[in-house]
Amino acid sequence: MEACGYHSRKPASWVCEGCNKPYCTQCVPGGEANFAAGQPRCPLCSQRLEWRGDGQPGLPFWKRSKDILRYPVQLPALWLVLLFGGANAAIGGLPTLLLFLFVAMLLSVYSLLVIADVAGDKWTPPSPMDAISEGGLLVRQIAVMLVLFVGPALLAGASMVLTLGLLALATLIMPAVLMILAVSRSLRSALNPLRWLQLIVTVGGSYLLLWLAVMAVSAAPAMLESGDATAPLVFAGGVFSAYTTLVAAAMMGALLNEKARELGLAADEDRGRSLSADDYEVAESLGIAHIYAQEGRLDDALRLINRGLGTAPMHQELNWRRLRLLRLLGKEKPWKEHLMRFIRAQHSMGNQGTAVQIWLEALQQESGMRLEDDPALSVSLARSLHERGRVPEARRLLVNMHKWSPGFSGLAEAYLLLAHLYLEEGDAGTAGKLLGFVKRQSPGTLESDEGTQVLSLFHRLSSPQSVH
Repeated sequence: MEACGYHSRKPASWVCEGCNKPYCTQCVPGGEANFAAGQPRCPLCSQRLEWRGDGQPGLPFWKRSKDILRYPVQLPALWLVLLFGGANAAIGGLPTLLLFLFVAMLLSVYSLLVIADVAGDKWTPPSPMDAISEGGLLVRQIAVMLVLFVGPALLAGASMVLTLGLLALATLIMPAVLMILAVSRSLRSALNPLRWLQLIVTVGGSYLLLWLAVMAVSAAPAMLESGDATAPLVFAGGVFSAYTTLVAAAMMGALLNEKARELGLAADEDRGRSLSADDYEVAESLGIAHIYAQEGRLDDALRLINRGLGTAPMHQELNWRRLRLLRLLGKEKPWKEHLMRFIRAQHSMGNQGTAVQIWLEALQQESGMRLEDDPALSVSLARSLHERGRVPEARRLLVNMHKWSPGFSGLAEAYLLLAHLYLEEGDAGTAGKLLGFVKRQSPGTLESDEGTQVLSLFHRLSSPQSVH
């Protein structure tokens, strides 16, 4: 599947009918409930977008083995399995033989219904009564068998090698023919060699695995047959035969379900995944803004992000995008204002890790930056940085705070933390001066748990020095 033009690791679920740009569901989010008539449209040229599927492969049929093996023992399929076993055990005259033939034909048509249902991801067995009303499907199935097996047999007199080759080919393509007949209900499609080839090539190596499995389960009932079998054993053989027939049908349906999109069987699937109105507004803003940013349309990208923030002002990804776009656009003042709001909001919500990440990214843009307008936030952020081992960055937030925020009520607390940071860096001299400042300004601060801890560390590192 083609890759998205803006997210190279994602499949293209949408393709523009005008400019042929491929988009993933992150670029063009939402689903049927979010799209008005004629939507969605290409963010670049405003032409209609064509849905190509979500790009998610179906579950491999061999991973559905539990569902496949228990399919025939679910009601009402189980009734047909038991009926076939009973009809097999009851054969003893013309009436019971006719009954057996009727049930066998019923089972044959029912198997096609099972293939079609499982191909559509319906794992509840249909009613056997549905098979009774499908007489036309039975006629087409008989016609297929006549063409594939009786036809080559008629050529035996002309060339035995040709006959054997055609019969071998018929055996090989039989699962493909039955699958096509089940989902299309068309004799012409079922006998179309191009359709056989398309299915086998699309399925690939899994077809050989399917063929071997179908042959195995088809031959399995023979193990229970014997010339002098008792009635219970004949009944068991019939039940097992019906069971393996439906297992083979479920197997074929599961393989079609796995390859539904490649085979054109998923044309009516819903486009995308519907979201709530607010979630769609946010996702659409992020998706299209990313496209605009990649195309160099930064002002348009910022406009969309601002629109999204109008719906979800605290949304983390929207705030990140706005911060980065403002920086790229060189909007220095709005960038700093948004940076402060973003960090403050994350701290208030308890997202200290995100606040630290925002600040560290900002330092990459301006290494000497400080939060001089908000000393309380500086202290909180410094603590978060310290807890994460970012001592130099934490220290830079607090240095000389008495000069740029002399009236700050938490200055003693800030300098106690700063002293701790200097001690961790091995600078006991500067730490001692800071502790002396704290002792003069707020002696009680040194008596707190944190103060006691810092003093203890100071004395271990600097003895016999004292706090001046």
